[in-house]
Amino acid sequence: MLTRESLGTFKAALSEALRTTDQHDPSLRERFVEPTPGTIDTLQTSVNQLLTGRRGVGKSTTFAVLQQEVESNGRRVIFVDVESHKGRAYPDVVIDLILDMLKALLPVRSLKSRPRSIRKRVRQLELILRELRDAGPEVTSENERSSETSRQREISLSATATKQFLSLSGGLSRGSAKSSTSRSTTNFTRRKEDFLRDLAAPLASTFTDAAALSPNGSMLVVLDDFYMIDRQNQPLVLDHLHGITKRAPVWLKIASVKSRTQTFVNGDPPFGMQPPGDIHPMSLDIGLEKFPSAKSFLEEVARGILNPKGFDLAEVLTATARERAVLVAGGAVCRDYFDVLIAAADIAWNASQASDPPKLQFRIDAENILAAAGELFDRKLTELRADAGLDAPALEARFEDILKFVRDRDTFFLLVRRDELELDWGKEIQQLEDLRFLHRIMTTRPNTGSWRGVDTVVYMVDIPALVKNRMRKAPIEFWKPGEIDKLRRATWIYDSAWESIGKAQRMSDFVTDDSQLVFEVDAPASTEAEVQGEGD
Repeated sequence: MLTRESLGTFKAALSEALRTTDQHDPSLRERFVEPTPGTIDTLQTSVNQLLTGRRGVGKSTTFAVLQQEVESNGRRVIFVDVESHKGRAYPDVVIDLILDMLKALLPVRSLKSRPRSIRKRVRQLELILRELRDAGPEVTSENERSSETSRQREISLSATATKQFLSLSGGLSRGSAKSSTSRSTTNFTRRKEDFLRDLAAPLASTFTDAAALSPNGSMLVVLDDFYMIDRQNQPLVLDHLHGITKRAPVWLKIASVKSRTQTFVNGDPPFGMQPPGDIHPMSLDIGLEKFPSAKSFLEEVARGILNPKGFDLAEVLTATARERAVLVAGGAVCRDYFDVLIAAADIAWNASQASDPPKLQFRIDAENILAAAGELFDRKLTELRADAGLDAPALEARFEDILKFVRDRDTFFLLVRRDELELDWGKEIQQLEDLRFLHRIMTTRPNTGSWRGVDTVVYMVDIPALVKNRMRKAPIEFWKPGEIDKLRRATWIYDSAWESIGKAQRMSDFVTDDSQLVFEVDAPASTEAEVQGEGD
């Protein structure tokens, strides 16, 4: 149990665990728990991979452990924090990423001619790329007559950079414009892309030679938080990086949020990296649909942190509090789990001191967890605005509408037709899921005549949002035997136009909903020690 003296140690241990992305932390590998066995081994394979997961599930930590594991075997790893280039325009963001990759090669120190050659080429490439990045907008105004022919380059490099460019690329950039016409035109061009295409071969050669210095002659490039790049530009960025790395023994390992990521556009010509051929998708998500696995994972991670400090999780939290903490975290989201435990510990301490006499020892209970949940919502809302970019206002509006819906139905849950998830508003639902405002429970068919045969996805609304909005009761314990059928209620089916549906139709669904009667008859009795359940 917790005491006044041990409370600080408990909170400090969990707070330190929130910062687990330091590739140089020797204890990171020791306490790391794989969400799915074999994750690190799979990521070490010689294939491009896209690792997706909700914010806070441990993508950065997984890649930090991967880097330690790979480098311990003598293999090179380049780690690029894409968030540091957030908001950078295309194609400048590509140039910045390549510059970061080149900078990571410079620590190679040797008197041998081969590493010196690498360093020379890196400096040449850096000079060209910096000037290219800092060049002005690529806009050309051409005034031409039928009797004249003009040839113009939109971007010019300094004499030094031009000399280095010609040396590396073997010729002039292939994008010079030649035209003859009788009218005046204004052309908007992307000449920086032409330079980048011409530099693909020398860049690939440089990375190949650098990779050859490791025992197995290959290299991994980790791009963390790739979703920070504008979604419409992501295929363009990956097209350039793939053009460099596919000619070299270099493998891209990309961490991103699934609904905020687009790797490929099937145009004419297509561009980007097409899964699964060019890039293999992997997921770290263990959501509430796998409640036992999520609880087991979170508690294994927590024990690895708390046991060395002398804490027994089963003694610190009540059994119901341990379940509520998983619900508040929305599944295996370690950061949210640790945050709610820290906040709940403070709430439990204050409650213990309010008793007469004050308790010397105390535990975290379910009410403490729910009270702490409300403190997470403001941070999540800030992260949504930062992560979703221009989509943020629409996502906030969609979530407000969902909150209005579940309050109207007095529930934590909503059902969405699976085929409607591909509509514009349905894609907003998917983004809210990835951003941890909605949590998928299962796919089912409502237990009512008019909806039989229709597949729907059941979501639970994020508990911090509902606690913040003064819904104090607890949700149906769907992970327990016999409880899952209580989620099949047709009255919980959400549609973007739900408010315009007539009351008569809703009442018709309600009356024919076979699960309604079962839900009320089988509702568990409440106790004074627990928060009242939704079925009571």
